[in-house]
Amino acid sequence: MDTMMKNNINITPDTKVSELLKEFPQLEDLLKKFSPAFAALKNPILRKTVAKVTSLQQAAKVGGANIVEMVDALRKEAGQPPLGDSFCPDSEEIHIPFSEKAPDKTVTHQLDVRPIIESGDHPKDQILALANELQIGDCMEFISSFPPTPLIDLLQKKGYIVTMLAPDRGIVRTFVERK
Repeated sequence: MDTMMKNNINITPDTKVSELLKEFPQLEDLLKKFSPAFAALKNPILRKTVAKVTSLQQAAKVGGANIVEMVDALRKEAGQPPLGDSFCPDSEEIHIPFSEKAPDKTVTHQLDVRPIIESGDHPKDQILALANELQIGDCMEFISSFPPTPLIDLLQKKGYIVTMLAPDRGIVRTFVERK
């Protein structure tokens, strides 16, 4: 544990997953214990792309893990004191709009981001470019292999309506509409 204390990173809900694993690679197994969704971290492409922009709080939300328990367990293993309830995990709450069915709109734009991610790139620019093309009443669908939480957050902050179907057989369908 002494070697872990030499690292300068302070583990918080805002810590990016890739930053955590770069500084503390031994924490990967502990992280995966919090949710089977974290098993995707074995994929080097996801690790190079999605993990760079995903905070622990976003990952906990996607994985259905308790952020306080997760951060405190990671901090303990890294030799850091627990944060407990002294931080406000809801300060940057992301609403993941899981839905039973797709929006009642005609899909005018579609993008499967899985090949983009598999090639080692991040689909953010392509998704934002398509979203910018949407007219009022248009609906874009993009397909991924995991809930794209950071992109949903970004799109919502830009004023789009975002709906995501629950993951089904490794496919997540996300719909974006211009308000």
